[in-house]
Amino acid sequence: MEKGKSESIPGTIISTQNGHLLVSSGIASLDVVLGGGFPVGTVTLIEEDFRGIYSKVILKYFLAEGLSTKHSVLIASQDVNPANIIKELPAVIESDPEPEVPSKGQDDSNQMKIAFRYQNISSTLKDPSVKHIGHHYDLSKSISLSDIENSDILYWNGQTIQSGVHSFINPAYSDLLKSIKDKIKEEKLFLKDNPEKKTILRIAIHSLGSPMWLPHRKSIHSMDSSSQDLNMFIFCLRALVRSAHAVAVITVPSYLYDEDSLERCIHSSDISMRLQSFTGTELEMNQSLQDYHGFFYLTKLAAINSLASRHPGSMEHVFKLRRKKFVIELLHLPPDIGEDNETKKDKVPSLGCGGNNKHLLEF
Repeated sequence: MEKGKSESIPGTIISTQNGHLLVSSGIASLDVVLGGGFPVGTVTLIEEDFRGIYSKVILKYFLAEGLSTKHSVLIASQDVNPANIIKELPAVIESDPEPEVPSKGQDDSNQMKIAFRYQNISSTLKDPSVKHIGHHYDLSKSISLSDIENSDILYWNGQTIQSGVHSFINPAYSDLLKSIKDKIKEEKLFLKDNPEKKTILRIAIHSLGSPMWLPHRKSIHSMDSSSQDLNMFIFCLRALVRSAHAVAVITVPSYLYDEDSLERCIHSSDISMRLQSFTGTELEMNQSLQDYHGFFYLTKLAAINSLASRHPGSMEHVFKLRRKKFVIELLHLPPDIGEDNETKKDKVPSLGCGGNNKHLLEF
């Protein structure tokens, strides 16, 4: 794409690292992890947490950012009414709803106890080289009805699937793929098109491959058929969005599929991330993790015009859902400095021949 044309699209930015056209995820900390946002022409796969709560929050941010920047939006789901997801989108606000503040009980004397190498560690993800183009949102407030009515939104729930020859075992996959292609064609979003006003199509698919997506023809191989359909759909969707001004985010209940099936889906996508919730696990009671709700794993990064995908590295990330916002942070376990000197004196044995408190080693 030419630089001049890319800059004319609202809600986009050109990456200074590789020249890709980027759109914000709506979550500033996630944009930093991704290197600025989602590259246009890519498919992002989100492995859902067990209850699908946090993955759905990320999807809502992605959709809310689309409406805020006047992008076209396609929302698809067979588990819930897509219109209800839109109604639950967070409201855009002017500033950070819950800025980072120091702990109340943290005074100067406690600060001096921390080793020097820990002083400059910040759990909040910040990168001055990454220009954030997104907005701030308040999860405690819902988007206004007027904003929804004034937006270009296409809902797909799989209720009116057209009959005919389909490439998938479950015709719902074919119908959704056709709906996406028709939307791109209608909005003139293919790279070969030259409309007067350019925009981006944001495609959000909720819980793709859930039991609601199983083939209508029940058999002992239904799950295997669903896995085959899921992988082929992601592959076809990536080919479609690669040829258009479009970006797709899909959440998948990965716990329903075996490792090999999931690996094929990740291979067919451009970006892959996984959410591991602490709820119902031993980590939920871990004192070091009490401020967080789960681990965030970025397992694959986009590699457009490259032979291999970029490895995201080995940094450990965590996420937490506050009352007003969702945030991703670097995990820094605190040093073991909780005990004061007096307590340590009582616990550390003294070696020698003097003193009132006798020890086994004293004589």
